[in-house]
Amino acid sequence: MPPGFNPRQTIPKEIYVAAMGMKLQKLPKPDPFTPCHMFFYGSLMDTEVLQSVLGLPDRPAIVKGEIKGFSMKMWGIYPTIIRSEEGKISGTVWKVDSESEFLRLQDYETDAYTWCLCDIEQEDGAVLHGCRTFCWAGDANSRDLSDGSFDLARYQKYFKASVIRK
Repeated sequence: MPPGFNPRQTIPKEIYVAAMGMKLQKLPKPDPFTPCHMFFYGSLMDTEVLQSVLGLPDRPAIVKGEIKGFSMKMWGIYPTIIRSEEGKISGTVWKVDSESEFLRLQDYETDAYTWCLCDIEQEDGAVLHGCRTFCWAGDANSRDLSDGSFDLARYQKYFKASVIRK
């Protein structure tokens, strides 16, 4: 780790994107918006984080699930996924009912991510088609990405407080 590294302090994604001078593309919002199931594989798997990001009065009910055709890479402390024929990712599922919720999720993910379509297999075996998840918006072979996996418990211990601001 570099001198002075503090694992409890995060660099917001939007600052990191600007500092790296990254040129990223973002898909436009769906027009018109229709409710959809979202797949989360990073910090949004934590219902308290999801509640805070969306300004919900209560913690949302989520379900465990899995998507195929993607593999995980790490962008610093942030997980991202890229298309991969043989990959699969575990995470959670939540239904977005309003365009304002979807736009808040998009803002939270920053321009480093774009939404893409996926099918989600829930833990009970049911498959949801035409769902969305946030994928890496840049080059899948970017030197900014490294192999790795997301550790939710580590995130909750060191970084969560900067998001929920309690």
